[in-house]
Amino acid sequence: MTTDRGEREMTRRRAETRRRLVEAAYDVFVETGIRDAPVELICDRAGFTRGAFYSNFASKEELFLAVYRVRMHERAERLGAAVDHALAGVDPAEEGATTRVLREAGRLFAESLTADETWYLLNVEFRAQALRRPELRGPTAAAERDFHDALAAILLRMLDRLGMRPAVEPRNAVVTIIALYETVLERSLLDQEPDDSYLTDVLPRLFAALTTAKDTP
Repeated sequence: MTTDRGEREMTRRRAETRRRLVEAAYDVFVETGIRDAPVELICDRAGFTRGAFYSNFASKEELFLAVYRVRMHERAERLGAAVDHALAGVDPAEEGATTRVLREAGRLFAESLTADETWYLLNVEFRAQALRRPELRGPTAAAERDFHDALAAILLRMLDRLGMRPAVEPRNAVVTIIALYETVLERSLLDQEPDDSYLTDVLPRLFAALTTAKDTP
């Protein structure tokens, strides 16, 4: 009994250590980028030693993936709640209702991908490292796949409420939406001219192309 209690306490302390390291790492990564983030600074912000860091994470890259999972889980939760709110009281039979909901959903999906420019740039930096280093590709793909699955579940729930279904595999629909959005975001960052037509015109049309009525063969 005592051993079980001790193991539970050790597990709880380890989880708390990881949580504090993840929170501190996010702040440091935002300030310095991933490559230039000193492990010592992350440890100092979290209130731990390097030993505590390396007993939980093998590298900064592994720590970033933990940050990614936490942040994307939070965004998926917020997106799900926002979509449910947007759907509340919507009558799919009302003229133009589906178009309005798809436009709002497109905006919400886009915001879930990048809450701010800095976080998006961190993701781009990390993905470049993962593409160069084979040992990072599998864990990165797994983390992104989990996020895509969470978005696909939200998409399915939304479409079901509207009497619709995906015209393609749900994860493929999500990946397509993400790819187009990231392209537009990168273009706006380079040109320094936001393109609102993506949210008001292109994304609703893309949603419409990727979905169909439930009774359609």
